[in-house]
Amino acid sequence: MNLRLLALRADLGRPLYGVQAHGINEGEAPYSTTAEMAAADVKALRCLQPDGPYTLWGYSFGARVAFETAYQLEQAGEQVDHLFLIAPGSPKVSATHRLERHTDAAYRERAYRTILYSVFAGNTTDRALEQCLATATDDASFAAFISQRFTHLDGQLIRRIMRIVRQTYEFQYTFAELAERQLEAPITIFKASGDDYSFLESRSTRFAKAPTVIQLDADHYGLLKEAGVGELTKMIRHRLLVDAVLEVEAASRHAS
Repeated sequence: MNLRLLALRADLGRPLYGVQAHGINEGEAPYSTTAEMAAADVKALRCLQPDGPYTLWGYSFGARVAFETAYQLEQAGEQVDHLFLIAPGSPKVSATHRLERHTDAAYRERAYRTILYSVFAGNTTDRALEQCLATATDDASFAAFISQRFTHLDGQLIRRIMRIVRQTYEFQYTFAELAERQLEAPITIFKASGDDYSFLESRSTRFAKAPTVIQLDADHYGLLKEAGVGELTKMIRHRLLVDAVLEVEAASRHAS
């Protein structure tokens, strides 16, 4: 749902489809790998549009899923004409602090607790974050804190979101995986202000053409909100226009 404003403001004259993380709905179990997530996305895409070309967007962790989805589509012989990866790096958080009183090992990491809180709050600067960091020592205490602060959220839904975040927090491409994932699709990386480097900026990643990197003024969460989404959609439309012009010029040279 946090992508709704982006979809509404994109104004591209064609529909945009959002893919919800598997595990949000009651009775669903999160996929255990990025490859499984991408395979499910490929299946969903082909139900809507059996053949390419496809344009894929991915935000935050979803950038990894979009990247893997593009790879699987190309391996299947399909064309991906654009791959837009929005804020693929994580927000920078303060150094890791290990607190022995935390009964759950994951909660000894300040970075993990900060990212987990930000999924619900939409920022890493909220004053309540420090309260959360001080009181959340395990899943039960974290869920209780979020339930008290965000009363509109169902307790079981909070738990399901937490489960997805925990599982995806440790997801990483191995060097071997990145080495074999060469993409033909043109890639545009929209970097949010203050984000860390992303997996895509690893030297192990191969591309047919170097990605275009665009630095945004908005931070990781602000770029999806009213103040920042205008800058992002303007840049996306610009990239599409530039690519369209290049395609026309290439076709003209080929014809002559």
